[in-house]
Amino acid sequence: MKIIALLPIAALTSSTIVDAFSLRPISTKRAHHVGVFATAEGSNIKEEDWDVVVIGAGIGGLSAAALSARYGLKTICVEAHDVAGGVAHSFERKAPASIKSDKPFVFDSGPSLLSGMSQKGTNPLRQVLDAVGTANDIDWITYDGWMVYDTAYPAEDEKATFRLTTGNDGAWEKAIEKKAGIPAREAFTKFRNEMMAPNGLSESSALIPPLALRSDLRAVFTMAQYLLKFLGIGLKGQLLTGPFTKSMDLYGLTDKFNRQWFDYLAFALSGLDAAHTQAAPVSYTMIDLHKDGAVLDYPKGGMDSLIQALVRGLEMSRPGVGSGELRLKSRVEKFNLEEENNKAVCKGVTLEDGTVVNARRGVICNAPLWNMARLLEDSVVNGGEESEIAAAVRKVRTQANEMEMTGSFMHIHLGIPAAGLPDDLDCHHSVLNLEDDVTAEQNLVIVSIPTIFDPNLAPDGFHVIHAYTAASENFQDWENKLDGGVDNGKTEEKDYQRTKTYKDLKEEKTEALWLALERIIPDIRERAKQQGSIVEVGTPLTHRRYNRRFRGTYGPAPPEGKDVWELPSAKTPIEGLLACGDTCFPGIGLPGVAASGTIAANTLVDSSVQLNLMDEMKKSGALQ
Repeated sequence: MKIIALLPIAALTSSTIVDAFSLRPISTKRAHHVGVFATAEGSNIKEEDWDVVVIGAGIGGLSAAALSARYGLKTICVEAHDVAGGVAHSFERKAPASIKSDKPFVFDSGPSLLSGMSQKGTNPLRQVLDAVGTANDIDWITYDGWMVYDTAYPAEDEKATFRLTTGNDGAWEKAIEKKAGIPAREAFTKFRNEMMAPNGLSESSALIPPLALRSDLRAVFTMAQYLLKFLGIGLKGQLLTGPFTKSMDLYGLTDKFNRQWFDYLAFALSGLDAAHTQAAPVSYTMIDLHKDGAVLDYPKGGMDSLIQALVRGLEMSRPGVGSGELRLKSRVEKFNLEEENNKAVCKGVTLEDGTVVNARRGVICNAPLWNMARLLEDSVVNGGEESEIAAAVRKVRTQANEMEMTGSFMHIHLGIPAAGLPDDLDCHHSVLNLEDDVTAEQNLVIVSIPTIFDPNLAPDGFHVIHAYTAASENFQDWENKLDGGVDNGKTEEKDYQRTKTYKDLKEEKTEALWLALERIIPDIRERAKQQGSIVEVGTPLTHRRYNRRFRGTYGPAPPEGKDVWELPSAKTPIEGLLACGDTCFPGIGLPGVAASGTIAANTLVDSSVQLNLMDEMKKSGALQ
């Protein structure tokens, strides 16, 4: 049975349509430089020594870096972009001069619907913040649900809209009954009660915290205190690591609406339907949504507040160690690979500016497996194709080639006048045709209006809106716009052609977003033309460029012939090189990538150090 780190869970009058995400950072604070300088072979080569080098400042990389620093390791996180956060970063746009405001529009570029963050609990990302001491830096806004629009029905039909309400007060059940009838409500209630019963699948999905896991044999010691819980999972482990449809089948959930609903929920979590999403994250999400008093969370100040809390965890000065460092605009040119005792070993990295960054303990790579494989190939010295290094790199390439991927995204970011909009407008919305395949291209559109919670994210009297087609864009439609006509795995900044055909395709693909937004705000297009409004559109090529995602993908998908993904662990075939992020265990989602970063950091320290942190967190109530 697999060890389970089980988790919770896109030219107007006063605006110009441009590619979104050509960003400037919200926080321009740069960590102080730490390093050792040396001269190699008579040339002026800048060389630095660290314990841990983390590549990529996404949630997974920042979690790994902050925890490594918390463990007392001298840690640097290098990031190619000029802002931290990866897919979850935030960015600003200056208000047009016509509205004479000093406040910028602040946009979240990716996920913004969170749960299990405002209180200590089992969410792996919250546990990272608790571990590094910055959880209380964030002011969390809590709320109780989101709106769903079913485009299978005309907008005026009462079945066209319903609301997911969190908690266990019966509001969600009433919404199901109104939407799909009494049998559907009864079927959901029975299924929920069985899934969330004591020792049920939902509870089992949260028994083993990522802080107890590591990718070596010393996991025997760190997991010992959870052995009985682990054994108690028993055969449920096969269900939790299998497709969620098997759980629905086991408990007799057969009615049409509930099957459609869990397809939607699975897709929102993983970019895959319930037949191809592991049961563990969906089972856990049921707790986050349906336990007594359940709420959703949004960080005041936008997602950058969460990112900066992780950065502070890395940069915090610690006795005997000093501060870690986040270094932006620092693209890794190659891994520094050597052969020792007939093994390939990673000794550090070389940055684009020639700086050699040595890693005494190890390198943790937060780049997706496809990107990491390409970078490793570029790191093999000419003539070394038959070496142990080349053999190890080929193993990584094989893993990457065997890993399928989900689709990409279209994004639209808007700043629009708020006057006349309903006072009870929800922050989050999903628009889809429930009668259609949830994975169909451009079917599901996810919308966030965070100024509902935090008006300071926009100039006075304006809302910011982010809408995206979730993981359903076909990259092949865009690939011929790349220089060379193919994604070669090097996600450089300026390598696609903004021709008329590109602009026409962008306008065509944006129409689905406008149509979805009109379900929520019928006069959205008129508002977007008003004085002071801004409109920015991002395509799969934009997503690829700024988030450095191969083929603009959301993440991994099951290989051919498999129901669910089988992801590699943090360990790679190269000694001293670990991986984190959504292409390794446990997979996609903010909790998942935080867990992967946790496991990688744990693997770099002695089990006794890991156990000491776990004991501290248990005493503080931050770890079960």
